[in-house]
Amino acid sequence: MAMMKKINIEITELFMVKAGGDWHRRFMGEIVKENAGTIRGNVVVNEGKIWSAAENEEQLGKNLDDICLMKLDHKLHGDTGKQTSIMGIPFFLN
Repeated sequence: MAMMKKINIEITELFMVKAGGDWHRRFMGEIVKENAGTIRGNVVVNEGKIWSAAENEEQLGKNLDDICLMKLDHKLHGDTGKQTSIMGIPFFLN
């Protein structure tokens, strides 16, 4: 009997983040479930990307909604910050 080759499949779950319940400010994100039970997600909001991790999808959704609101309404990342170089690699600090 011939050996069957394992298929490497990665499943990505998509979800919607809406800022403050406003359907005009909604963004698509993705969820990745880790083997250790941690769930992490990311969302592209305008010109930036936000990340979070949590123990369950409900908490992850709340985290991402809150970060989205901070970015849009409270100018998170609005600070011009500073730049530095570590081992020749430029880093932006804010």
